[in-house]
Formats: sequence, C-alpha cells, structure tokens
Amino acid sequence: MKRDNFWFAFEPNRWLSNEKLALVSLGAKGLWIHLLCLAYKANEGGRLVINGITPTTEQIGRMVGEDATKLLAELETAGVFTRKDGAIYHAGIEKGLVKMNQKAEGYASRMTHRCTIDEPSMTHLSAKDEPSIVQNKSYNKSKIVREGLRPTRSDWSAYAKEIGWGTTDAESAFDYYESNGWKIGGKTPVKDWRACARNCQRRNQTTTKKGNQPMNDNHRNSCYSPPTYKVMGYKCREDWVKAGCP
Repeated sequence: MKRDNFWFAFEPNRWLSNEKLALVSLGAKGLWIHLLCLAYKANEGGRLVINGITPTTEQIGRMVGEDATKLLAELETAGVFTRKDGAIYHAGIEKGLVKMNQKAEGYASRMTHRCTIDEPSMTHLSAKDEPSIVQNKSYNKSKIVREGLRPTRSDWSAYAKEIGWGTTDAESAFDYYESNGWKIGGKTPVKDWRACARNCQRRNQTTTKKGNQPMNDNHRNSCYSPPTYKVMGYKCREDWVKAGCP
C-alpha cells in the first residue's frame, strides 16, 4: 500500500534507552532518524528503497548534504541496522509497517461497511402484494427507523373491494388518512395500511345498530370523517369529479 501522507509511531523512551544508539555519535543519530523516515515512506518491508532503487552511500550523502560514509559505518558497526538484499534494513521498521498497514486496511474496511449499511434502501418500490418496510440503518445498529408504505387511491379502493368494504366509507377513510399524512390519531405513522383498512371496516360494522340505525356520533372515530366532496359543498362524488377535483 503506497501512501503520500504517512505517520509512524516514535517512542522517545525507547529511542533514549536504545543501547545500540547509545554507542554512536550525535551525527550518526541524526542521520539514522532521517533514514527512518525514508524507510517508512518507502513501505518496502523495512528496507531503505527510494523510487524502487537501493541508494548507495554516495547518494545518501548527497541527500543529507555531507559525506555519510563514516556515519553509516558507525551505525552498522553498532548494530543499529543490517543489510538485506543490499539495502539498509531494520526489523523494527518492518514490524511497524505491518501494524500501520493493518490499521489502514481496517479503517478502509469499516468505512466501506458503513457506506454499505447507510445506503438508501429501495425496497418500497419492489413490494406490491405485501407492505414494505424501509430500514435506514445508521452506524449504530441499535437505531432502526421504519416507515410504512402509503397506498394509492386505486390500491386502497381495490383492497376495500377485496374485503367487502363499502365504497363510500372506504373513500372517506382514505381521504382522512391522506389529509393527515397517514398517521393514526394524528401522531403515529401507519405501518401497515391494509391492517388499517381492516380496522376501519370493523369499526364501520360495530358503529351501526341492528336495522342499520346509526349509533351516536360520540362512538365514531377517525375513519368516519365526512367525505371530502361533502366538506367542499358537493352533493355527491360525481359532481365533485365533474368540477375537476381528483
């Protein structure tokens, strides 16, 4: 994994207590921290490689601005680094790079997973026979928001006919829920509109006495709001439709 911007863990206590570094001069220590940065940036398993090429002692001297022959010899003699495939190598750098790459891959995996679970669901467009539930999952999996499918007027009327519900009462109930945003009692969103339709039908049946005599209006509920065409002053729905209303 190549990186333009990178970091690596530098522990001052380990640097100061390193017995091998204690054997070299201050100049050699300064050269070594410079080489550490280059080796981490190269990300070649602990080997010092620049643009895919192993730098020579002369090239390293040009980078630091002075002859690095004695300083490199001093570091190698003290055992600060070794040679691997002809390049300056340090096992600590290799281990550090492995940890860095593991953390970077783990972060990328978490971000990919988060984008996947946050992706908007389109299941509300695919379910026709059964009410769909759209689940928008945030990164916190315990928070799940469910939104019920709203029927069209034709769907509502077709289902009312299927369960044997009177057209007038069904139209009245649909207009009521359409006007309040499909909420029960004006507060709770409808999760299953078919169940809502069946409830309204049962309430219709229980609010009528024997002999088709209507009960007291105090027993009525939200399903018994007057049809919209009556509210708008029309005698029947046909007049309302002729007037250009939906």
